[in-house]
Formats: sequence, C-alpha cells, structure tokens
Amino acid sequence: MSDCKEQYRDLTHTKDRILNEDLAALERMSERARIERYNELKADEESFVFEFTAECPDFFTGAEEDRIRSEFRLARLLVAASFYDDGGLPAAMEGDFVEAELQAVVDFDRYKQFDALSEEQIATRVRRMEGEVYELVTEYTATQLDNLDDLLDDPDVQRDVMERLIERYEDRREKIRRGFFVYVEDQGLVHTVEAIEEAITAVESAEAERERVRNELESELTDLYDRLEGELRDEFRELEADLLDLQAGGGGSHSSVEARIERCADQRETAMDELTARIDLTKDLQTDLEAQVSNLQSVREETEEAAREAVREEASALLDDELSELHEQHDRLEAEVHRLEREREQLAAANERLDEKRADLEASLGGADDAADGDDVVTTSMARLFEMDYLGRFDISMHEAATVHTPDGAREIPDGYWEDRSERRTDRARLLDLLPDGEDPERYPHNRCARYEVTDERYLGLSRDLELVVEAQVVSNLDAHARNGFDAAPADVDRLLDVVNPVVYEAEREGYHYLLALASPTGWSERARQQVAGAGDDGGSRFSRHLSLCLVDLQTGDLYYDANDPVVADNAALFEPPVVAERVAACTDHVREAYVDDVTTDSVTLDEVREDGFDPHVVKQSFNDLAAEGVGEQFYLDEFGLTLDLE
Repeated sequence: MSDCKEQYRDLTHTKDRILNEDLAALERMSERARIERYNELKADEESFVFEFTAECPDFFTGAEEDRIRSEFRLARLLVAASFYDDGGLPAAMEGDFVEAELQAVVDFDRYKQFDALSEEQIATRVRRMEGEVYELVTEYTATQLDNLDDLLDDPDVQRDVMERLIERYEDRREKIRRGFFVYVEDQGLVHTVEAIEEAITAVESAEAERERVRNELESELTDLYDRLEGELRDEFRELEADLLDLQAGGGGSHSSVEARIERCADQRETAMDELTARIDLTKDLQTDLEAQVSNLQSVREETEEAAREAVREEASALLDDELSELHEQHDRLEAEVHRLEREREQLAAANERLDEKRADLEASLGGADDAADGDDVVTTSMARLFEMDYLGRFDISMHEAATVHTPDGAREIPDGYWEDRSERRTDRARLLDLLPDGEDPERYPHNRCARYEVTDERYLGLSRDLELVVEAQVVSNLDAHARNGFDAAPADVDRLLDVVNPVVYEAEREGYHYLLALASPTGWSERARQQVAGAGDDGGSRFSRHLSLCLVDLQTGDLYYDANDPVVADNAALFEPPVVAERVAACTDHVREAYVDDVTTDSVTLDEVREDGFDPHVVKQSFNDLAAEGVGEQFYLDEFGLTLDLE
C-alpha cells in the first residue's frame, strides 16, 4: 500500500502543481516549459490509467479514478488555455480541446480579482468598473459562464473536465452574483446611475486623454529609441573597429575613418536635437495630464456636497480610481523625461569622445608600421581563457556564499538555494554572425553571462517574487576578435552602456534590484571607471536607483564601483577574479631563465611560452610585469603575434 501511495504522489505532482496556478502564472512561464509540463501531464495520465490502476486495483474506486483522470485533463486544459489566451495553440495541442473549453478557462480567469474580496467589497468594485455599473452584468452575460448548462450540454465538450472547472470556480461565480445583487438592493440601480452621471462623464474624458497621451508618447519615442539602440551604437562600434584596424596596420584608410567620425558626429547631433524635442513634448503631455487631474479634483469636491452618502461614495470611488491612474501615468512620464535626459547626457559624452578620437587618430597612426604597441593587446585565446576562468571563479563564489546582501539587508543562502535560481547566457549568436563560414566559434570568447536570482517566497512557497538579480558578464569586443584575432582597446563607456541600458530598463520595469559586474579582458577606460566609481552619495550608480554596478579588470584584478552603494560594496568579494599570481610568477621565472638570461635571444613570443606549458592569459600578465620592470617592450606582429622585445 505504501508503494502505491508513493507512486500516486509521484504521478500527481505535476498535476497538482498546475492546478494550484492561475492563468497569468502559467503565461509567465516560457513556451518550452509549458510544453514540457503538458507532455508530462499526458505521460502521467497514461501511466495512471494503464499502469497504476493495474498495479494498485483496489487503491481507488472506479468513481475516484474517473475524477482523478478528469483532473489530469483539467490541468492540461489550463496549460493549453495559457497558449490560447496568448495567441494560439502549439501544433501538439491542437485537437485535444475544443474552443468552448479553452474560452471558458479564459473567461473564468477574467474574474480572478474577486477571489480575495468579500461580497460587499465586490458590490463596491462594481460601482468602480470603468464608471459603468452595468459592466459586470454585461461582461458576465456576454460569456458562456452565465449559462453553464448550455456549455455542459455541448456534445464536443468533455463534461467531466467542465465539471472540475466549474468546481474550481464555484465560489467565484457565486460571489460575483451575490455582489451584484447586494449592490442593486442597497443602492437602487437607476437612481445611482443618474446621480453619478457627472462623475462618469469626467472620468470618461480623463480616460480618453490618458489613452491619447499613451499613444502619442509611444508613437513619438519608439522609433527614436530603436535608432539610438541600433543605428548609432552600430555605427560607433564599426568606427572603433576601423580605428583598431588602422592602429594594427590592417585595412582601411585615414580618410575613410575620418569621414566615418564626421558622419557619426552628425548623426549624434541630430539625435541630440530629437531628444531635446521629445523631452519638451513629454513635458507638454505631463501638463495635459495635470489639467485632467485638476478637473477631476474639482468634480470630486462637488460630489462632497451631494445629499446622499451613498451617492458621495459612489462618485468618489469612480473619481479616486481615475485620479490614481492619472497620477501613475504622470509618474511614468516623469520617468520617461529622466530617461530621455540620461540618453541626451550619454550622447553628449559620446560626442566628446568622438572629438578625442579625431584628435588621437594621427598620434595613434604616427609610428605604425607592421607592428602595433602590444601593451594592451589581448588575443582571442587569451580573452576566452580570461572569460572561462572568471565565470568559473564567480560560480564558485556564489555557491560558497553564506549570505548575499540585498537592498533590504543580508540574506542567508542555504545549501542548494541556487539550483533553480541560476542560468547561463552567451552572445554566441552574434559571434556566429561575425565569423566567416567554417570558422570554429569555440576558439573565441562568447561574452558569457552568469545570472543568479534572490527571491521572496509567497503563498506557502507556491510563487516567488524576484528581489535581487546578481549577474556577472564578460564583455569582450567580439567585432575586434572576429576581425583581427585580438583586441587592444580598453572597454569604454559605449561598451558599458550597451549592457547597462537594457538592464536598467528591465530592473525599472519589473521593480527589482540588479547587482551587475562587467568584466573586461582589456580593462576599462578612465572615463568608464569614473562613470561608475565616481557616483554620488545617495548609493547606487548614477544610471538608476535599481542598479548597483561593478567593473572588473581581468588583467589587473582591480574592481571599480561606488563605495557609497552598500549593495555592491558588501557583495564586492563575489566579483573578484581568480587568483593566478602563482602561475604568473612561475611563468615570469621561466621567461627569465629560458629567454631573458639567454644572450642569444632578443625577443620571445607568447606562442613560444605557451608551448612551454603556460596559458596565454598567464603569459600576457607575465609580459606585462616584465615590461613594467623595463626588461622589454611588447609588440603585436601580424606574423608572430604578441612579442616581448628584450632590451
């Protein structure tokens, strides 16, 4: 008997989990996860019908077995309905349920707000629904739910599944009905509608204005943001690649790069003008909303003089809801103004950097022949090893951490906490687009990213609220590696913004905090370091109050962050690069003995030392140390790669 209990528990685990979710929770799952759950339910149902009932024939009565099987089908129906409500069923689910069954689930889900309300509270909510007291009845009777007998009599509908669905929502149906009846009995439908007509008219006008503002804002800003995120950043990346080519003695010409600089500067100036115009427009839209708020407040003051208390409450409820919506939209516009102003500041800084690149162009090309200064050169194999070493060290740090510091204080991390709260991502798809056909992508860095999520458990562990994302990402210049086989430029503010902008958007939209470490194999420019470490005294980076940012130099091991931000300051140890000091020291000793002390040797290449058994990124750090001591000077030679020219 105990074996049957255990077997039944295993078979019904997925079913019970799905039946405890609502449609919105299912829709938040990825399509792949939902399809996997659906297939699990099908397999579990077949195992229950054909294996469990044969092995445990007396465990359930025939009626109980039928009910359990209908619960399996109801769980599958809920998963299928999440696709139906989201645009259409996958091919594997088509034909399993008719449209009437799927629509019934969707219709029931529309009334889930009533589950947490009493009948009296529902009666009050009826008065507030879009200013129309009839709306609940209109919506209810417009669906199949008001006459479920017809639904159950439909020959295409699985009756037992619908019976389980009705049981699931029986309390909700009854509360909706009673709430409406209580309202009608207490207030008198016709009298109340007439009494609050002025409030309804004012609310409808405000709603129309809100919709106009929303549409106008979206239409004005979508194309602009797409261009800022797409064309301008792509143009700047291509410009950097051309500069790198010239500095390394590759293709391209001074005049073509100079022309690209001019074109990029012109585009950014145009975008600056557009941003200024959009900021002014958004402020005008804010003013329009403020006028609607003022009008609604005037109407609300008039309703306070109404003779009947019920009428005052009725009108106030309508007006208060719409005032709340207007205030929320006003706040969203305020946030949009700040976002636009940040974009304008970033563009202004980018234009300054363009001027610097133009001024530095001649100097960077003046001494070029067939060799490039090798002090900052990081080859493709080095970058890949830096990446693998760093993320491996970060994963170890996260799994060994006893606590993680959140904006609300330290959180203890029990063993196994990260098992279903972490994931890895890469930029492999973009790398493949950059590489020629036949080139092995495994020779290149992939800009790997490791993400860990700290969550708050809710509803007895049945759901989670995301509180903090802890993420480490390596940011190599994939364009440079694909084009030249190396990168010689520290990551700058544009590379930083490419990652930070979408992170800020995600964190502000979803309302959780983001702790982000960006690790560069070539280090970071002075401007990028100042942008992060030079933030104000109010905590967090200057990009967003939802973001804490740390820059990591993978060559030196240095971390750069705002010391006034406790979230990043208290978690900084998680982002420290792996310690390779012993390997670098051993490599340096070997280079001294085998090459520097050999009077017949006037240079040594990275590949030669690598063949002696040292990793490329270790050799690079050893070359850096030797060059700093004055032992030699580094160059990058096309035919030999990174070379230490001994003095």
